[in-house]
Amino acid sequence: MVDLSDRVARTRLLLETLNDWVPTPQGALRSDSGPAASRYVPCETCRRHGRVKVRRGYALCLACNGAGWRRREAGDVEWDAYLELPVEHAVALPTMPASRAAHTEPVPPEKESYSWERARATHDRHGSYKEIRIRLEDLGLERPVRHRLVRTVIVDKEPVTLSPVDDVEMNLGVVWIALRMRSIRVPPWIMERSRAAERRETIQALHADGYSASEIARRTGLSRMVVRRRIRGLNGLHSSQAGTAARRV
Repeated sequence: MVDLSDRVARTRLLLETLNDWVPTPQGALRSDSGPAASRYVPCETCRRHGRVKVRRGYALCLACNGAGWRRREAGDVEWDAYLELPVEHAVALPTMPASRAAHTEPVPPEKESYSWERARATHDRHGSYKEIRIRLEDLGLERPVRHRLVRTVIVDKEPVTLSPVDDVEMNLGVVWIALRMRSIRVPPWIMERSRAAERRETIQALHADGYSASEIARRTGLSRMVVRRRIRGLNGLHSSQAGTAARRV
């Protein structure tokens, strides 16, 4: 039985990715590149954590040397390391149609007109998006204010400043939807992306509070090598941002 907090978290992920099938506007210059198989695949031994549990705690994963990814071997499922998705899932993601040359054969209007329907159907097959659209409409009939807040802030991601009361109403709207969902299926790559973001935010917050790499590793369950590597990445990001700000001054 899934507890309420998990139902609410999964419902919010579905709402945040409800319109991911809609192609984003792009400039005139667009490469023809797409998903491709990487030389590396996720490590099954440590499940991309870089460490494994042993009798006295955790140890560095020797299969991937703490990186969380290992060299792809014959028979492995191909992964796109940039998207962090299996290639078969990555190629199914909706994309903007490439600009056609003048000599290419024109696409029939009936196929061009309904391409958005195919993109939406592909998106909906991987999660409970069809049901959550119905529950979102039900929320609009029952609680119009909460529906407006959920639609504006979470679904459409408009940059608005919420008052404490509006923030509570928005969260109650998410709970209202979660309680009425029969099943909450979130695509696995979105769950992985969410967990990775949570781990990054945790390391960044603990590092900002002055915790050492060893203490952060103990609290998060990651290896010290992985923590140190991510801290170096954070320091490099902060240094580049500081340099950019100095040049602007």
